Amino acid sequence: MKILKRLILDIDENLSQIALLENGKLKEYHPEKRDGKNILGNIYKGKIQNVLKGMQAAFVDIGIGKNAFLFSDDVLFQQENLPKSITQVLKPGQPIMVQVSKEAVGMKNPRVTANISLPGKYVVLMPNVDYVGISHRIEEEGERKRLQEIVKELKPDGMGIIVRTAALEATEQQMREDLDELIRLYEKIQKDFQNASLPSLIYKEEDFAIKYLRDLLSDEVDEIVVNDKEEYENIKRYLKNVGKENISVTYEEGDLMGIYGADFQVEKLLEKKVWLKSGGFVIIDQTEALTVIDVNTGKYVGKSSLEETIYKTNLEAAEEIALQLKLRDIGGIIIIDFIDMKNENFRKDLLEFFKKELQKDRTKCSVLGYTQLGLVEMTRKRVRSQVGSYLKEKCPICEGEGMVYSTEYIYKRLRNNIERVLRHIKVRKIYIKGNDKVVKIAAEKEIVKFYKEKFNVDLEVVVDNNKKYGHFEIEFE
Repeated sequence: MKILKRLILDIDENLSQIALLENGKLKEYHPEKRDGKNILGNIYKGKIQNVLKGMQAAFVDIGIGKNAFLFSDDVLFQQENLPKSITQVLKPGQPIMVQVSKEAVGMKNPRVTANISLPGKYVVLMPNVDYVGISHRIEEEGERKRLQEIVKELKPDGMGIIVRTAALEATEQQMREDLDELIRLYEKIQKDFQNASLPSLIYKEEDFAIKYLRDLLSDEVDEIVVNDKEEYENIKRYLKNVGKENISVTYEEGDLMGIYGADFQVEKLLEKKVWLKSGGFVIIDQTEALTVIDVNTGKYVGKSSLEETIYKTNLEAAEEIALQLKLRDIGGIIIIDFIDMKNENFRKDLLEFFKKELQKDRTKCSVLGYTQLGLVEMTRKRVRSQVGSYLKEKCPICEGEGMVYSTEYIYKRLRNNIERVLRHIKVRKIYIKGNDKVVKIAAEKEIVKFYKEKFNVDLEVVVDNNKKYGHFEIEFE
């Protein structure tokens, strides 16, 4: 049966979403807030604020109110005789052309690089490095060799080119026109850099729809559905320019994510537990430093031996984990606790299968293998915030901790604070101001009655929902 690949673009005034569905199943998902704060890929005329010799890095003012971080490796590549220190190359106040390579994530500043890259339809131009690369997704050796020969002929001296997956079966003329357009764009960027004030934006990444279409169209999309008329026209023009007019483009009003069944699949991306078809499940725990994934057999009991059951669960989990990493856009260090297997062949097969599944991901993934504890250690390049950060916000109750004070602890703190007042001060009446949870606990534990009978003190519990969960204030007269 032919797999129907449908690309959904649900454009909203606050949040835009693009989803790739294969026979209705979510395979790619990218949300973006329409607040103008997405800066990934933008090029700036930046100003060096300070250079950190000990860290071999610099902070760069790019005019966004938050300095960007520039590592030495992202600037020293340009030097023929490599300097020993970044301080020999950069000085405070110096102008520099930089491109945002990673968005600000959590408490981390955005990261920039002086190694500019300009993506086109078929190639990516890297003006500052002498390099040739072919997309790893082009696997056929004959096609890779053909493209490499073409690129060697086209490549300007001293510049680098990466051949994109979309270049599969592209002609030399198509690639030449694409490259010429990118070179003209870079020349304009250089001119704008010379004339721009300091700091300022000199090149903005393409708009939401085109930016993602550029990558996703290499997946042989059959149909594109969009609910915004302006983007609909943009998409049609873009498809004509890249020779993809055979792809059906439909304008359709309404909630496209709901109409095509993608919304409930997106909601599952916000859950920690992911169920497998077999009845097993995967738990995904994300922290600031790393992501930990645990695999469990759950309800799956298998049909043969225990080892075979565990192996099949692990294989199913490996496929789902590779997909979840891509859909959730999880980056950084990732530790996976597959169910332990004694059979060494099963362990090797699982690792190879997992690596193969990760090759479907456009973002670079590196599997380092098993640790001494039997955990699988890997990394996935982090370039933007995880999907959850676009769809969720920090809990005002627990402030992102994921836990709140227990009833017993709140009750104990209430008792301690009241009795501390009674030990040191002669009072006639005590007021407890807290949120609904505190009021509920006070009522359930009959605090007012207890202190009236034991200490002959009047208590009044006042609702104040400006207080955090479990927090309260004691006043008296």
